[in-house]
Amino acid sequence: MYNEYTNYIASFINSPINEWTFKSHPSYQYVLEHVNPETGYEYLLEIQKKFGYFFNTHKQYLIGLCTINDLYGNTNKFSFENFTLCSPTNLRYILHGLLILSYIQQLGMNNINIIEIGGGYGGLCFYIYKMACFFNITIKTYNIFDLPEPMALQKKYLHAHGFENVKFMNLDDFENVKLSSSTSCDEESLNLPKDCFLVSNYAYSEISMDLQKKYTKYVLNPYVSHGFLAWNSINVYNFIENKQLHIIDEFSSSGNEYNKYVRF
Repeated sequence: MYNEYTNYIASFINSPINEWTFKSHPSYQYVLEHVNPETGYEYLLEIQKKFGYFFNTHKQYLIGLCTINDLYGNTNKFSFENFTLCSPTNLRYILHGLLILSYIQQLGMNNINIIEIGGGYGGLCFYIYKMACFFNITIKTYNIFDLPEPMALQKKYLHAHGFENVKFMNLDDFENVKLSSSTSCDEESLNLPKDCFLVSNYAYSEISMDLQKKYTKYVLNPYVSHGFLAWNSINVYNFIENKQLHIIDEFSSSGNEYNKYVRF
């Protein structure tokens, strides 16, 4: 399902970033950047409902983040009453970022290592980093797992916004170490902490079951202690060992019966 998406990214990744138009291209939008204005407005209302004080206090800051995030990629923008002109996807990232950061704060994990599975163009990483300070959260490491082409996009996109400390991980490296007769030194060279917080904006639930199981075996079970996922495509199941999953319906009405928020 990702061939058209990855081939399209490969077609523009080496062009200057100010010439990128991927956010409005059908070959990209069938996977990402396809939140419509109506759904964006639902996200805005949910932000105001659940995080009203934060929204009112930091509204101009959030508007500034939307402006920055919309700089590259030829974004389709819409005007949202009581907010700003921006891509509706920003409102999804803001809501999900707030849900993630408020849960991390609730857990008392003030110094956090994050693993993201399926990083898109880096939008969730962008918003989590930019809003973490308001929750007194320090992000020690942010590690993204993805396909090679999206990771190349994330590297350039986040670098253009001044991010230098995001790491990009390859699942194959973790699988190969586990399957080989490696020493503990080999595993340490992967440089992934043992107490990571997992995030995923739909990607984990969208990938094949075989790939989900590999992530669970080689990344989630050994390295993840807590997490928050936006889920779709399939029913939620016990995808990680020895964790109690808390599941609620996603707030947007645009999804289907499978759209959930999952935390553990």
